[in-house]
Amino acid sequence: MGLTPLHTENRNGATTLSAPLTLNGGATHAALQKAIWLLAAVALNAAELAIPRIPFLPWLKPGLANIVTVLWIIKYGFKDALLYTALRIWISGFYFGFSLFTASLSLSGGMLATVAMGAVWIALGRRGVVGTVGMAVIGALFHNAGQLAVVYFLMARNIGVLGQIPFMLGASAAFGGIVGALVPMAGRILGFDGGNDTIANHKTANVASSRPARPVNIIDKLVIALTFAVSISLMFVNSRYVLIAAAATFSLASLLLTPKKPFALIYPIKFYMLFLFIALTHLFFSYGTRVDIMPFMPFITNEGIAAFISQSLRLWCWLQTVHIFKRFGFHEMFIAALYRFFPNNSDTLEAGMIALEHFPEIVRFAKSSKKIKFTALLFHPQIALAEYVGGIASRINSKYF
Repeated sequence: MGLTPLHTENRNGATTLSAPLTLNGGATHAALQKAIWLLAAVALNAAELAIPRIPFLPWLKPGLANIVTVLWIIKYGFKDALLYTALRIWISGFYFGFSLFTASLSLSGGMLATVAMGAVWIALGRRGVVGTVGMAVIGALFHNAGQLAVVYFLMARNIGVLGQIPFMLGASAAFGGIVGALVPMAGRILGFDGGNDTIANHKTANVASSRPARPVNIIDKLVIALTFAVSISLMFVNSRYVLIAAAATFSLASLLLTPKKPFALIYPIKFYMLFLFIALTHLFFSYGTRVDIMPFMPFITNEGIAAFISQSLRLWCWLQTVHIFKRFGFHEMFIAALYRFFPNNSDTLEAGMIALEHFPEIVRFAKSSKKIKFTALLFHPQIALAEYVGGIASRINSKYF
């Protein structure tokens, strides 16, 4: 499977590159271009949240953000793609909820997929042996494998969960193939040129420093560390009374931290598909003493019911950590850690802060009169999407030049 072409050649054999996103009349700024790509990936993540989940496979989704990941690996390199993946997960979590459990799922799947696709690109993609479809299929496979491992250790602890492997393989081939096939079109829309950005001799955008503005004090760090420690320790707690007390404590803390949002008390209910998955896993695939009061359901056991209740209480606690993380500066700590591990990728870190700041504005833009018309999207999808992305780029460009 050869590398899917993202460029053309002229009559003299020279490579003609697609026009990259331009800012301020032709000047290309790496951070702003990367911010557009990040916003596209986060928007794809947001779109997937609206897709109904399958109860037995609640984390299964198309993985459309891998379209941008493949492009990022090819254009900016493997290490920068790892940083992009971390930023994408962080921004998505900032706006859509960031808890210990959801972070574990996203980071395990996203990072493992990026590593796998990066390795495939370095070993085979550059030689034209594997194309974008092959990279995306490998990425989907490792993404699902990473998430399945997290689900086993954090939620199921039941060998029955391995029965999902055939579904995982089929979904990886199907979704990965679709994602890989969409990469060339997405590259043209996002201005992929197959090379590296250069901002030499170009006007420099007036971008504010992307260092976190809010200082994180020692109390914040201690609270975050304690939250992680307690959350992880719950994996080894089997007492139902202790788990009930922990769930009540986490819920009360969420309510106290967000007094204007009383529904924070029952925030985990919005993830009901995860609880349904736990029920299916433990009630249908647990061995033990049959419950006599349910003769019509002989597969229900006392042990399965106990495991379901305990694991549901753990998951409730983990999902409630979203309010603690947000209140005590986990996001500021996260971006500070990225600066330490990626000191030479300042433009990508800058892009992350720009994308974080402008995502709500992009959502408003999507709901405005400038949103994509359905007929244009149906009959001329590439042109419609390119114009739409261009409009978003212009809005961001006007903020900095």
